[in-house]
Amino acid sequence: MKHSQTLAAIMALAFVTPALAAEIPETELNVVGSIGVLSMYKDMESPFWTKTIVESSGGAIKANIKPFNELGFKGGELFSLVSNGTVQMAHQVLAYTSGSVPMNEATDLVGVVADVEAVHVAAKAFRETHAGFLAKDHNIKLLGYGTYQSQVIYCRDAFKSISDMKGRKVRASGASQQVFIKHLGGSPIGMSFGEVPTAMANGTIDCAITGALSGYLAKWHEPANYISALPINHGVIAHIANMDWWNTVDPAAQAAIEAGLSGLEEEMFALAKTETADGLACNSGGNCKYGDPASMILVPITDADLALRQEAANTAVLPAYKERCGDACASAWNATIGKAMSFTIK
Repeated sequence: MKHSQTLAAIMALAFVTPALAAEIPETELNVVGSIGVLSMYKDMESPFWTKTIVESSGGAIKANIKPFNELGFKGGELFSLVSNGTVQMAHQVLAYTSGSVPMNEATDLVGVVADVEAVHVAAKAFRETHAGFLAKDHNIKLLGYGTYQSQVIYCRDAFKSISDMKGRKVRASGASQQVFIKHLGGSPIGMSFGEVPTAMANGTIDCAITGALSGYLAKWHEPANYISALPINHGVIAHIANMDWWNTVDPAAQAAIEAGLSGLEEEMFALAKTETADGLACNSGGNCKYGDPASMILVPITDADLALRQEAANTAVLPAYKERCGDACASAWNATIGKAMSFTIK
């Protein structure tokens, strides 16, 4: 799938005919992407903005894109920079904003979404509610979603179950991951993605959570020796634009961008399905198309782990989300994602 378009993307852009493309005025924009060393950026975001949207618009739309880590950002600040207009568009990892904007974590709460397909169902169920909230409260236009592969646990030292996180210092990205680790008896540590390998090597942390393939590509397997196959959550991304800037963009250009991002969303979710298995294989000596396989020990999923993950969702993650987000937010979640996933925040 690398540097290629799926059928979904082609179909989404099909209505941008040569005649319509000719109606699009020259439009140049700046986009901040996700982590530059990972496939989300290299195989999805960058080719979309530098090739797909250029070709579909007949060369009218030109975008300048850089990943946030190459621009010196840690990631979470992008949301406020898009909100205030400093940044026109961004691919925002929503978990990075979960502390300040709890509703942004709604689609990817730990224990609720068991696989990539479920994440997409949750995102579709919540899209209208989320879009209205972002427009009204944050001056942001929601243009679609994407997701990383399943987020799993990497550890330096041996473990047989997620219950073994008790007493360990674990890098957790997003509020619900932090609640989850605390519920297991561990100590959740906030830390940027790029800081993890050094921190694990020197003992600042014992374990860390990230995508199954993302960790491999960033060489987390060098300090870590064990990896769990159990999905914790997934790492949803939102394609967002500053509303004031978006309203200045010609409607024909808006239509082309929206159509293209709709196709990109389908591509991202399709890729995430395969990258979970690819990442686990690459880390644990299996067939790896991304490089030489590492020799981590793969910790299998057990029925006890599945039960503990669900128990944590019901007794810790969902109540904590309601406390952060409020009664109205919890009601909206129950009516959308909760209904689709058969969970209820009480």
